[in-house]
Amino acid sequence: MQAVRAELRYNTDRSNRGAPAVIYADSLSNRGGTGVYLRRLLQGISSRDAYVLAAVARKLMPPFEALTYSISGGYIRKVLNENIMMPSLAASVSPSLVHLPVFAGRTPRDIPLAVTLHDLAFIRNPSWFPFLKSVYYRLQFKKVAQRADVVIVDSEFTATEARKLLGIEPDRIRRVYLSTDSFMVDPSEFRRRFSIQAKYIVFAGTIEPRKNLAALIDSWTAVNRIRPDMYLVIAGRWGWGLNSLRKKLVNAKGIILTGELTETMLKGCIAGAELLVYPSLYEGFGLPPLEAASAGVTSVLTPAPVLREVYSEISTFAAGYDADSISRAILDSLESRQYPEMLIDFASNFTTERMAEQVLMVYGEFGK
Repeated sequence: MQAVRAELRYNTDRSNRGAPAVIYADSLSNRGGTGVYLRRLLQGISSRDAYVLAAVARKLMPPFEALTYSISGGYIRKVLNENIMMPSLAASVSPSLVHLPVFAGRTPRDIPLAVTLHDLAFIRNPSWFPFLKSVYYRLQFKKVAQRADVVIVDSEFTATEARKLLGIEPDRIRRVYLSTDSFMVDPSEFRRRFSIQAKYIVFAGTIEPRKNLAALIDSWTAVNRIRPDMYLVIAGRWGWGLNSLRKKLVNAKGIILTGELTETMLKGCIAGAELLVYPSLYEGFGLPPLEAASAGVTSVLTPAPVLREVYSEISTFAAGYDADSISRAILDSLESRQYPEMLIDFASNFTTERMAEQVLMVYGEFGK
């Protein structure tokens, strides 16, 4: 019904609605955090009466249509589209603003530009990323951010990073926190698929160096000695990193490596966990703890600044980023009383509708 109402709005006379905002949406094919952000943003925009078009491949379409559009091709195709095809496509509708939601791309000249900055990990520590990707982000995003009329950031921490590392003036920065759907689902399908009957804790996210999985695996050795009845589930796709870490993940006792999960399966995985552990070294927001909270599942976190900013009221924090600190925090959390209602109430403040409304307010600053 929501999609029908959205379609009716877009099929009505738009002669008095001014120019549309255009959002580059090829990253809908990305199963990582930036793709999740974009999907939820378009979902939220679709629920509101806003004149926004999504640029997907070589087409412009309403957000609700983009969410069901099949995108083929890989990373190279996406980069070529964002830098070669989409500028002329966006210019064809004389937009009020063009929004780059995931770091990079080229836009028409003399059109206001908004760009979302999720984090600055690729500047803070380039070694966390594959060489070519690191170079591309460092060269491209600095240029894009410098010419952006407005920079949307996921947190106050990232706003500070933008000022320090990119020299972005405070009056060009708008903070919009990320959002989550409800992850309160029945975990039985996930348990059946992976033959899990015992209790488990979960890490959710792409496996990459800054997620600090090596320390988590080492911490699990200590936890598993005390809690041999539990499993550690690593829920996410392999991104990049050392082969030695991959071997550890495959061979470690009591660890289940799921690979990439569908949205439904990921929700079941998190909803069925005793707790989520997120040992990241650096984040711009840190979405999995919010998703876990929406299912009433508490999180164990490292003291990364943004995790403190967003989750200080509802999470258990390790004293540091090392294996001993993480294992102690996990064991303390397992022995503590949990308050799922409080967690669900906390997550309810981070809806897709609220995030979309705040982004649309940014668009409105440039309406014609």
